[in-house]
Amino acid sequence: MCQKKIFVFTLLLIFSPVSYGLVEITPSDVYRKNLEIYKEIELIRKHFNSPKTTEAPNSGIFMRPRNTSLKCYEILVKINILRTNKQLPRVAEVVLQPLKEFSPGLVYEQMIRILAELHIIKDRIGVNGKIQPVKQQFGKTVSDNYHLLETISNQLDGIIGKSFTPSYVFAQNMRILEEINTILGELSIRERTSPPNRNEDAIPKDVFKVALQLLEEVKRLQRIAGVESIDLSSIKITNITPSDVFGLTGVIISELQPIKAYLRISKVTPAANIYHDKYPADVLQLMGWTLRKIKKIRTLN
Repeated sequence: MCQKKIFVFTLLLIFSPVSYGLVEITPSDVYRKNLEIYKEIELIRKHFNSPKTTEAPNSGIFMRPRNTSLKCYEILVKINILRTNKQLPRVAEVVLQPLKEFSPGLVYEQMIRILAELHIIKDRIGVNGKIQPVKQQFGKTVSDNYHLLETISNQLDGIIGKSFTPSYVFAQNMRILEEINTILGELSIRERTSPPNRNEDAIPKDVFKVALQLLEEVKRLQRIAGVESIDLSSIKITNITPSDVFGLTGVIISELQPIKAYLRISKVTPAANIYHDKYPADVLQLMGWTLRKIKKIRTLN
């Protein structure tokens, strides 16, 4: 009997994920992969003779790995737009299960997936050349990675020929709505809210302001769950574009993940569907409805 217990213990030790330590990945390691992505995008840009966009302004906001992970999702969405433009079928963007906190290693995995998709694109459209090896980086932060991904995202806009439209933002908001409905269901909250009246004169700036209100509600739930929140108080609300709104909705989705993890919700955020002919009025109405829903959550017990 004793030998059987030892045998079982040995098997558990062999196949336990903690029996083999994972390789530690730092933000500097992630930045190195990030630079590889930047260089691959540059090769594709030169192939199409696309205009080179300027570097994204550094907001100086302290970002977390979970925010960077959703920025990787944004990059994958734009790669899909490029695939569609070249008559290639879309591929599912990778979405990770809810966690209380993402590690740099998980973001590193996302970078590898992005590089794989870029290599496929290069092969399919006939981009010649390989990037020069990128040296190991030092002293980089999560915010550095987020900022570089924003620059990469802008560069993809130049290649694609356009940035996100309200239809893409609407699709992102549908993902947020699904997340809130999942949390409401887990908490057995039955609500009968309805969408607010449609504002035909809505502009992206209006949507952005409601998105910030929605983020404040998410932060309220984070406080209940004991989760550290992101501080966007220094953000400037001027010359807002649909792309800016898309970026903020990505932040909202990333900030909902630790709340879902706190509630032990394992359901991953659904990938976005494709919508057409949506306008800021559609996006504002949907986001206003989501805001009404989340306000019904007063406790996470």
